Amino acid sequence: MSRLANAWRARGAHPTYSFVAWMASRARPFAIDARWFQILFLLSFLIFGALARDFALTWPQVALTFASALATQAAWQWGLRLPNRASWSGYLSAIVSGFGISILVRADSLWVHPLLAAIAMSSKYLLRAGPATCRSHIANPANLAAFAAWFWIPGAWLSPGQWGSESLAALWFLALGGLVTQRIQRCDIGLTFLGSWAALLAARVIWLDYSAAVGLSMWTQQISNGATLLFAFFMISDPMTTPQRRSSRVAYAIAVAAAAFVWQFLFYKPHGLIVVLFAASALVPIINWALPGQRFEWQQAAV
Repeated sequence: MSRLANAWRARGAHPTYSFVAWMASRARPFAIDARWFQILFLLSFLIFGALARDFALTWPQVALTFASALATQAAWQWGLRLPNRASWSGYLSAIVSGFGISILVRADSLWVHPLLAAIAMSSKYLLRAGPATCRSHIANPANLAAFAAWFWIPGAWLSPGQWGSESLAALWFLALGGLVTQRIQRCDIGLTFLGSWAALLAARVIWLDYSAAVGLSMWTQQISNGATLLFAFFMISDPMTTPQRRSSRVAYAIAVAAAAFVWQFLFYKPHGLIVVLFAASALVPIINWALPGQRFEWQQAAV
């Protein structure tokens, strides 16, 4: 130990500090990837829906969704010979997307969910843009799958309001969602979106001149809906498809909330959040070119 301490002193470092730094560097490879927290959060959504809400979703559909997502991810990873192709870290995003598709999409056949999973995972490798410092896939895979189910795939539809608005469920989702977005350093965009969306819904209730009791009940139901929380914590806060600079993310969240509000409550069109985020994602590479920032890496979010 004294020989090691002398070596540290020769480098101009205090032995105690250097030993702590050495231990931290040794422990880093065993850090938990933040996507495991995402999987825990999404699993709670799916279990709550299956057990408490009786989703119109069959287990074969779920199984086929995950099989297709993982197989597609593996095909691209091995085909491109990417470094994570033989480790779990290369497939966590496929699991996250599989949960998102299972939670949001409904269909009256077995082929829809695996098709959407294959399209969603392939989009990560086919639809890429941005400056070299933060080049990434454009569309959030689950959001792309949800948009395709609503706009393009026959016999498919979205089921965004199935969780109801029970306060305990909302608090559970908020607690887990806050943990996840903190781990991936995107708490700013999730909370900014929720704050903006809540303010716009409150302004609408006031404008329509509802009584206080009715207006509060309506506002609470809209803001605590499980689909809104899912959107805030897993779609708009996706670190790979949001602006890399914090100020840009805040402005982006406000703009998405405002555009979705107009689409849904002024134009009376369905699925405003899904549709607007799908369209707005194409602007993210342009924002990153104009206002560059450091590219997010999942290793940075390991804990």
